[in-house]
Amino acid sequence: MKKSVFIVLSLVLFFSFFFLQGCDRSKLTTAVTSVIDGDSITVKALQGTVRLIGIDAPEVTSGSKPAGQFAEEAREFLKQMVLSNGKVTLELHGKDSYGRHLAYLFNSEGEFVNAELVRQGLARPLTYEDTSHNSAKIREAYRQAFNNRSGIFSSYNDFQVYDASEVREALYPYQLGGFLGKIVWVEFTVIDVNGFTVVGDDIVVRVRPEEATLFGQDSEDLQRLYRKKIRVFGEIWQDDSGKALILLRDPAIEITGISQFANSSPFFFQKLLEILPMRKQS
Repeated sequence: MKKSVFIVLSLVLFFSFFFLQGCDRSKLTTAVTSVIDGDSITVKALQGTVRLIGIDAPEVTSGSKPAGQFAEEAREFLKQMVLSNGKVTLELHGKDSYGRHLAYLFNSEGEFVNAELVRQGLARPLTYEDTSHNSAKIREAYRQAFNNRSGIFSSYNDFQVYDASEVREALYPYQLGGFLGKIVWVEFTVIDVNGFTVVGDDIVVRVRPEEATLFGQDSEDLQRLYRKKIRVFGEIWQDDSGKALILLRDPAIEITGISQFANSSPFFFQKLLEILPMRKQS
C-alpha cells in the first residue's frame, strides 16, 4: 500500500514539475540584442527573430509589402523602450509560419510595448484568433493614437485627397516621389463589393475579416457603398491585379457628402449614427 502511494505521489510530482516548467517557458526574461524594425527583435535567450504579435508596424525595407512611412520612427521608438532599460519579459505564444517566435513584450518598467507602439501611431492592430489575448488593450491604444493624431494619423486632417487613378499611375516608392508606402486619402467610385473587399477601377480596398469582427463590422454594411464615390485613408500597397491596394485598419471611410462614424469612434464602417459635413475638397 505504502509503495503504491509513493508511486502515485512520485508521478504527481513528476508531471507537476514538467507542467510548471511548461508554464515558465511561456514567459521569459532576457536582454534584447537587436531591434530589426518596429515589430521585430532578437533576444539573448532565443535563436531567431521574435515577432511582436497583435500589431503591424510599417516596413523598413520593401518585401512582400513596400517600405512605409513611419517605419524608422517605429524602430527608433522600440529601441528606446527596450535597449536602454535593462532586461525585458516576453510572453511567448509559439511560432509563426516563418519560424519566428511570437510574443507580447514588456520592458523592465512593466510597460506593454506592443500597445505603446500602437498608442504612438507607429503600428496598427493585427489580430488573429490565436493571438488576440490583448486585442482590447491594443484596440484602445489605437483609438488613442487616432484621437491624438499621432504617427500614421498625423496627416488625417490634411485636405489633400488623391484620385485613385493618380495613385495607380505612380505605384513606386514614396521616397522617390511615388505612392507606395505613403499614407494618404484616396477617392474613387466603387464598382464592386465582394465580402470585405471594395473595388474601384484603379484601387482595391480590403478589410481583414478577423479585424472586422473585432471592431463589430458587418460585410453587409459595405454593400451600401456600391456605385458610391468614397474616400479612404491608409497606406498604399500594390494589389496582385496591378491596382493600388489599401488594407483598411484605419478609422474612417467617407462617402462623398457623408462621413461615417459611430459616436466619434475612430473605427470605420460602423452603423451610420450621425451625419457630418463633407470634408473640405483640396
